[in-house]
Amino acid sequence: MTDTDDAWQARIAAHRADKDEFLATHDQSPIPPADRGAFDGLRYFDIDASFRVAARYQPARDPEAVELETTRGPPAEYTRAAVLGFDLGDSHHTLTAFRVEGESSLFVPFTDETTDDGRTYEHGRYLDVDPAGADGGDEVALDFNLAYNPFCAYGGSFSCALPPADNHVPAAITAGERVDAD
Repeated sequence: MTDTDDAWQARIAAHRADKDEFLATHDQSPIPPADRGAFDGLRYFDIDASFRVAARYQPARDPEAVELETTRGPPAEYTRAAVLGFDLGDSHHTLTAFRVEGESSLFVPFTDETTDDGRTYEHGRYLDVDPAGADGGDEVALDFNLAYNPFCAYGGSFSCALPPADNHVPAAITAGERVDAD
C-alpha cells in the first residue's frame, strides 16, 4: 500500500471506468444485450481511504476443499486458503479467503451491514486479494473500494457463490459497488 493518495484514487477511478466499459460493450457482459444501450454505469460508494486496510495473512495449515452454496444450482468447490485479520474503525474482523483453481489471487466473498440494509447486493459482494509473496503473519492489502457485485446481481442466468455465514462483517462497508441509487 505504497501508492500516493492521488495515484491510488486515479487507479480506482480507472478500474471503475474499465469495468463500466466492459459491462456496456463486451460480449461476455452480464448485462442483457437489450439493456446495454440504457446502461449508464454502475453505482459506487465514494472512494474512501479508510476502507483500504492492511490485513494479517494467515495461510490455512491444511488447505481443505469446501463447498459454498450458490444462488442457483449445485454448490461450488473452493479451497480454504487463508484467514485475513484486519481492523476497521475500533473493531477487529476476520474473513476467510478461498483459492479458485487456476487463479493467483484469493477470492473473498463477504456480506456486511450494507448488504442487510439494501445498499449493496442482497447476496453479498466479492474481493480479489493478491497474496503474492505473503507468508504467515505478513500483511496483504484489503481494499474494499474494489468490492464488486457478482454477475448474478445483473441477471438470473448466472450462478454465484454465496459468502459463508462467518464472512459477515458487522459494520457498514460503504466502499466499492452498490446497487441502490445514491
